Amino acid sequence: MIATPSRPPLVRFVALVEQRLGLHYEEGQWGELVPLLAERSAACGVERYLEQLASQSSQAEWKALAERLTVGETYFLRHPTQLETLVDQVLPTFLRQTSTVRVLCAGCSTGEEPYSVALLARERGRVDSSRLRILGIDVNPRSIAHARRACYSPWSLRAVPSAMRQQWFQRTPEGFALQPHVRDQVIFEERNLLEEASAFWAPGSFHAILCRNVVLYFPQDVIRKIVARMAQALVPGGYLFMGPSETLRGISEDFELLRGGDAFYYRLKPPAPPTVSVPRAAPVAMATATPTAMVAQRVATPAPTPPPAPDGLEGVLQLLEAERYTEAWALLESVPGNSSPKAQLLRAVLHLHAGRLSQAEQLGRQLVTASATEAPAYYLLGLCLEQSGDEAGARGRYAASVRAEPTFALAHLRAGSLARRAGDMVEARVALRMAVSLLPQEKPLHLSLFGGGFGRHGLMQVGLQELQACTEVP
Repeated sequence: MIATPSRPPLVRFVALVEQRLGLHYEEGQWGELVPLLAERSAACGVERYLEQLASQSSQAEWKALAERLTVGETYFLRHPTQLETLVDQVLPTFLRQTSTVRVLCAGCSTGEEPYSVALLARERGRVDSSRLRILGIDVNPRSIAHARRACYSPWSLRAVPSAMRQQWFQRTPEGFALQPHVRDQVIFEERNLLEEASAFWAPGSFHAILCRNVVLYFPQDVIRKIVARMAQALVPGGYLFMGPSETLRGISEDFELLRGGDAFYYRLKPPAPPTVSVPRAAPVAMATATPTAMVAQRVATPAPTPPPAPDGLEGVLQLLEAERYTEAWALLESVPGNSSPKAQLLRAVLHLHAGRLSQAEQLGRQLVTASATEAPAYYLLGLCLEQSGDEAGARGRYAASVRAEPTFALAHLRAGSLARRAGDMVEARVALRMAVSLLPQEKPLHLSLFGGGFGRHGLMQVGLQELQACTEVP
């Protein structure tokens, strides 16, 4: 049993969290867990609480901890090239062989990823939606409940083109509700990837598995176990999609790396044929097979590993851009002088990505008093308010950001988008025109912190689409 009297309570708590939820915390991050341990153990004391966690009757408490520790930031059409490869190239090959195709989204959070698959399948017309089955699983029961409701904030739909949003979503007082016929195509289930479940992971259960930006937070031995389970559950020649900064190098030899356009992903290798001893015979001419249409170009080189980030705050920024948030946080905490305004801004953005809005807001309010970070701090506060559903308050923060730095293109873009949705078309057009004209010169720091995975070109397209929605193109 992990909890032993000789080990400090916090060390035992960290170990239990890793064992049951797979979440790995570096020693520099343990301080984040101190308030949670104190809160959850207040009623019975730390020792008694840790004994309960280690017992077999603690399922309800682990659900509560999962809700607190696994709030993941996601959005519709995230890393779209992979999703397009899935629906355009991968799934159609299976539909020629079977009546239904089954896709698993592991670590689906609040449901944006599996719903994105369902939407793209309908949009692109390569997959018959009636033959597509999509399952999303996550350890966080609150996230699963959110996914089943299928109602999202504008921030979650920031990468969805206006026409697509209008066709598949309905505006409600709470946000944007997915059309019922699309919502009902996806099934959600609360499930821990670390738990044994032989029936769920039975061989041939899925044709494709998406496990993107999930195992970033797990230690390598846990990743190996999860990937092995997924390899077992795939049909022969099934596919695994991981996040852009994730790799199977040193994790599994069961897959081969493929590339389709700009998307890297994996295909399950066929089992090695048994070795059979045969008598030596005279050499014969080998027939040369005629190449057939391939799903993707095979990559002969090993899987790329992310280059090591430099030290200091620049390293934190690069890790944040690569969505390697756990590593970014650990590096930030180790940087000398990490209470500078820039370090605090990075800390606030990491809080925002983890869904810790109150911590992000608190730091943002502190940073608006520092001239070097005033504009991005107001922008950060706008994002926090927008995520919490206060679009009017968010517009006020974006306006303050523009007043502090008139050339802040992203602030103009968000302000214009919210003005358009509020029906203020004149204000929207002015702000969006400013955004489009200023984006070519937008500061790299702003793009890294707040680009949301978009480069300069992608953000320009977003701005132009918003202008089109205002019935005017520059």
